[in-house]
Amino acid sequence: MNDPHDAAKLRPNNPDATRRDFLARSVAAGLGAAAAPAFAATASVVEAPVTIATPDGTCDAFLVHPASGSYPAVIVWPDALGLRPAMRDIGRRLAAEGYTVLVPNPFYRIAKAPLYEDASNVDFSDPAVMTKLRPLMGS
Repeated sequence: MNDPHDAAKLRPNNPDATRRDFLARSVAAGLGAAAAPAFAATASVVEAPVTIATPDGTCDAFLVHPASGSYPAVIVWPDALGLRPAMRDIGRRLAAEGYTVLVPNPFYRIAKAPLYEDASNVDFSDPAVMTKLRPLMGS
């Protein structure tokens, strides 16, 4: 940026910004986002399975948090396939960013987690799969 007016072009919502300016900002944002997981992977976290007593049973859950200090809490509510390794990974990534994360099994009244190990191979068009999923989603 040799021209002093170039810095002004990089301001958000500037109508004078060029496609080149937009591309430069996009690349910078992408590089920053790509570096974040590498940083997060270095943070030390502590994880443990936990149980939560409820009026209608015991809920199995996953708790993960940074190794030291106290941090804001987050509850990750799993999707229709419930608490499984992918949901635990989401909790770990959030904990590495500085959060205490609880991931409960929303289907604890029916079965202990995981009901599914991997969502990538679930065929939602298969009637047998939907027969198993509908009661879970309805609960």
